[in-house]
Amino acid sequence: MKTWIDEAVFPNANRWEEDQEIPESVLRSLASRGLFGACLPGNYGGMALDSLALGAASAEIARGSVSLLSVFVVHAMVSQALLRFGDDAQKNALLPRLATGDLRAAFALTEPDFGSDAANIACAARRGDGGILLNGRKRWISGSCYADLFLVFAHLENRGAIALLVPAGTPGLTVRPMDGLLGFRAAGIAELTFTDCLVPDMLPFDGAPASLLGPERGGFVFVASHALDTGRFVIGWGGIGVIEGCLAASLAYARERVQFGAPLGSHQLIQEMIADMATGREAARALGMKVAAERDAMTPDSVMNVSMFKYFSSRACVAAATQALQLHGGNGCSPDFPIQRYFRDARIFEIIEGSSQMQQMMIASALLKQGRAARRKRHDS
Repeated sequence: MKTWIDEAVFPNANRWEEDQEIPESVLRSLASRGLFGACLPGNYGGMALDSLALGAASAEIARGSVSLLSVFVVHAMVSQALLRFGDDAQKNALLPRLATGDLRAAFALTEPDFGSDAANIACAARRGDGGILLNGRKRWISGSCYADLFLVFAHLENRGAIALLVPAGTPGLTVRPMDGLLGFRAAGIAELTFTDCLVPDMLPFDGAPASLLGPERGGFVFVASHALDTGRFVIGWGGIGVIEGCLAASLAYARERVQFGAPLGSHQLIQEMIADMATGREAARALGMKVAAERDAMTPDSVMNVSMFKYFSSRACVAAATQALQLHGGNGCSPDFPIQRYFRDARIFEIIEGSSQMQQMMIASALLKQGRAARRKRHDS
């Protein structure tokens, strides 16, 4: 995989960002390597990677192109939601095609007026003749321009949030690409508009799987939360990949660039930047390895610790990209170097799959609840 990233992805990633599109041949190549089924079990045609292997793959993809990682992560989030909450018909009909990349999926939760407050989404669903009618908008949906299937979250009348599988091309669904973004420019990010979009109860795939995924009222609490945990884990490792890319580029530049009659890397302040980048990478990687083991063991604290990992890694990623840009000076702002792309993408890592502020709140809330539970236990004993 490293060879493919070095030869086919990394050298072309700046151009993809300028074109705001990943070539279809690259997505097919990702599929041919089995990576769309990276975290699906073998009986559905997946690679059955454990969490550490999934993390390492995510870091490599991000080192090459964060936009490619974005397409990868939303597909993985939908796949994991189906694996956990799908019934047999849904899993048998959809997971093998998701594993091969024959179907590509996107995760549609965020709305124009609801990001962090996703539990209060406004997208409305109601029962119609033969299916569910959707009305509303989703925004900032990664992978939309490449997706064949969307996992959409909406409120069903007065019955709570639902998770709904919506094929691309469903009448009433419009996909509008969002151009000129700060980062993730080639990730196929779009706004989805649903105008009396009738999603049939049974989807037009072999086996006629149901469009409703998971329990009614459980769309956000169960389905979205589980998918977001996968997303945060992958993005945390993606941050490590960006740090690795920034560090490698900075080391090469510091060795080759001459300033004041000496290699740039001989100056103490430049050495401090390189040392900080390397330390941030190792600290994030150590936390990522710990969290990977906890996820596979399904420990009680694994969800909170994934949030902690994503929070730490994304901040370390922004710090490394900032230092790399400073080290490269004006060249760092040029499309001839990867640094300006890493810098723009790194900043987005602190926003997607739950902002850094939301991660702080979740971590603190979990720790405070642990403290209250411990006090009650001592009192009861």
